[in-house]
Amino acid sequence: MADFDIRLTLKHVKAEPSVIRVAEMNDWDLRIMGNRKAQVYLDKWVTPDGRTEIHYVEDPLTGIPFVTFRGEGSGEAAQLVEAACQLWDFQEALDMIVTAHSRDDRLTAIYAAAFTAPERPVDSLVEVFRSLAADTDPGIRQSVVVATGYVPWPALVELVQHLADTDPVDHVRHNAQVLLEGLNLHGDVN
Repeated sequence: MADFDIRLTLKHVKAEPSVIRVAEMNDWDLRIMGNRKAQVYLDKWVTPDGRTEIHYVEDPLTGIPFVTFRGEGSGEAAQLVEAACQLWDFQEALDMIVTAHSRDDRLTAIYAAAFTAPERPVDSLVEVFRSLAADTDPGIRQSVVVATGYVPWPALVELVQHLADTDPVDHVRHNAQVLLEGLNLHGDVN
C-alpha cells in the first residue's frame, strides 16, 4: 500500500531544480536536503501550514525521479509541481514501451508506466509486461520484476512468479524471488 496520496513522475533526470523553485516560491519548509552519497536521494519539504509533506526522490533502481505528496493539501501542492515540471503520463509511457528505439528508452518507459499506472489493473499494461517477461534481453525481463514492485497487481505478480521459477538467468530468478518474498511479507499485492 502506498504511503502517499499523490505521486508525480518527472520526465527529466535533472528535474530537482524545478521542484526546488516551486518549493522556494511557495515557502515550503525544507526538512531534509538530499545526500548524493545516500542509497536513495531524497529532499523533503512541509508546506507552511503543516498540512502537506512533499518528497522529491531519485529512485536508484529505475533512474526516474518522482515527487510524492501526503496530507490534506496534497492536491494543491501537486498542482504547483505539475505546472512547473514535465511529467510522465501513463498512456504516453505505455505507448513508448512499444515504440522506443533504444533499450534505455524502453527501460525508462517501463518504469514510467509502472510509476504512473492507476491503482486498478489495466489489461493493456499486463499484456505489454507479459511480452516483456518473454524478451530475450535479461535486463528487460529484470525490469518487469522491478516495475512490479511499484505496481503489484495480481497478474503482474504471477509474471514475476513465472520468472522466479523459470528464467534462464540466475540474477533475474533471484531478484524475482526476493520481490515475491517482500510482497508476501508486507502484504502488498493489490
